[in-house]
Amino acid sequence: MMLIRFLVLAFNVAVIGFLIYRLLTLAKVPMEAQKKAAIVAGGILLLVAPIAMFIGFVPPSLSYLLIYPLIISIYLYMIREL
Repeated sequence: MMLIRFLVLAFNVAVIGFLIYRLLTLAKVPMEAQKKAAIVAGGILLLVAPIAMFIGFVPPSLSYLLIYPLIISIYLYMIREL
C-alpha cells in the first residue's frame, strides 16, 4: 500500500507540473476567448483532482492511478494542436 501511495504521489507531482506549464504556455497562444476559457477550466479541474486526493477527499487507489493518466492523456491530445 505504501508503494502505491508513493507512485501516486510521484505521478501527481509530474502531472501537476506539466499541467501548470501547459496552462501558462496557453496564455501566449492567440485564440478566441471562449475556447481558451474552456481549455483553462478543463486544466483547472484536472489540477483539483490530485489536490483533493492529498487533502483526503479521494483515497489513493489503484483505480485512480489507472484512470487519471487516461483522462490526462485525452486532455493533452485535445489541446496538442495549440
